[in-house]
Amino acid sequence: MNKLLIFDLDDTIFETKSIKKESVKPIFDQLEPLLINKFGTALTAQIIPELWKYPFDFVAEKYKFDKHQNTEFARFINEHEYKLNIRTFDDFSVVENLKQEKILVTTGFSKLQHAKIHYLGIKQKFSEVYIDNILSSERVFKKGIFQSILLERKIEPQLVYIIGDNPNSELKAGFELGLHTVQVAKFGQEKSDYANYCISNFNELIPILK
Repeated sequence: MNKLLIFDLDDTIFETKSIKKESVKPIFDQLEPLLINKFGTALTAQIIPELWKYPFDFVAEKYKFDKHQNTEFARFINEHEYKLNIRTFDDFSVVENLKQEKILVTTGFSKLQHAKIHYLGIKQKFSEVYIDNILSSERVFKKGIFQSILLERKIEPQLVYIIGDNPNSELKAGFELGLHTVQVAKFGQEKSDYANYCISNFNELIPILK
């Protein structure tokens, strides 16, 4: 059987920091008063920069956001009209030319993740796209999505490669399921214990797949 490649999006296919703050600033302008009301000005001034830097669910858990903050932030995200000036990493052309089937699995807010995919122009490069919506009441996380893909396709774990940057998300999930895990370390990250391989350029993926 042919190998199946499952890719992450953020900081794997493109650099998330390349999203200009002006593109999403209105969302944070709406969120800030809610945070000040709960946490005060000083702590909010600490939280906001972390929301720019880290995934929302990580920050929300760290500071114990309540349901109101979570749902309101999701509403701001879903009501915002996105215009993103973003592009893939230069070596994404290597991924485009791989003959194996490719699936995209990304975590975040559904509308924002779809906007990223749209403005990157990559949807047609993947046979399927799955979004792990972080505030969904039926969320199964990436591990659940990977399990569904395995069951639906009746594919052996040793034929599946998980390719992403996050040790605590797709790499851990893939490792626990016995899949091949390839860490994309574009920024010099240390190799994770959950990674079977670690690459800094997609050209390094070619010999791994052979």
